[in-house]
Amino acid sequence: MADPEQINADQLAFWNGPGGHTWVARQEHTDITLAPVTEALLAFARPQTGERVLDIGCGCGATTLEFARAVGTSGRVAALDISGPMLAEGQARANAAGIANIAWRQVDPATAALDPYDLLTSAFGVMFFGDPVGAFANMRCAASPGARMAFVCWRALAENPWMEVPMNAVSRHLPPRPKAVPNAPGMFAFADPARVTEVLTAAEWAAPRLEKLDLDLDIAAGRGLEEAVDQSTKIGAVNSWLRNQPTDVVSASIASVRAALALHLDGARVRLPGAMWLVSSVPA
Repeated sequence: MADPEQINADQLAFWNGPGGHTWVARQEHTDITLAPVTEALLAFARPQTGERVLDIGCGCGATTLEFARAVGTSGRVAALDISGPMLAEGQARANAAGIANIAWRQVDPATAALDPYDLLTSAFGVMFFGDPVGAFANMRCAASPGARMAFVCWRALAENPWMEVPMNAVSRHLPPRPKAVPNAPGMFAFADPARVTEVLTAAEWAAPRLEKLDLDLDIAAGRGLEEAVDQSTKIGAVNSWLRNQPTDVVSASIASVRAALALHLDGARVRLPGAMWLVSSVPA
């Protein structure tokens, strides 16, 4: 596994380069697909009027805006991300919606000095730290008395056909991917509940409570098969796998994704199961 500093440097380069801009371009689609997850996280975290919220890896701010609405004008949300393009998109969205109780900060929450908070939350933003124990320890230091944490993360790839189906479709056209390193930073770094517990307790959080969240995700965002194909191949693991491949390989891979997703087409929707953990804890 690469050292933590190299992992963090790679993340910084990706999210502030073409990768970050591509995610901004696809964000409206992603927000529609993940809207049921946002709703579930809000119900799980239970933000209260007047609370100070710390949103880790806020991206383009879909979840951030909902937490800002929930805490009201007497509350405050600090939205943290390393991606300048995504933060700019989030701030533009907040301005358009007339939501002013958000502070957008381009910092690394693993090391930055953080303002005190009552609720720490994240939608898929805490699995990428090069040093997860150090990151959660740093975030714990800013917890106010009585503070709590609630976040959502992915379970194993095998439980997530919304990603596994397109990955399997392109695999026949490409060299085998390197064998995954267990617990390595990435989408599925917190798939194992024992690993989540190990990281959080080492960072002096209480042993977490984990609840399964299972939802069918419409990866077409209600826009038909071709939109589902675009979403599956322009961002995420399949996109990184296809990057720098010959044109004929990319074309054949996309055709295979289209055929695989067509089997799940329901009107203008392409629904596939998604499996997540809802995780809560408090400082130990």
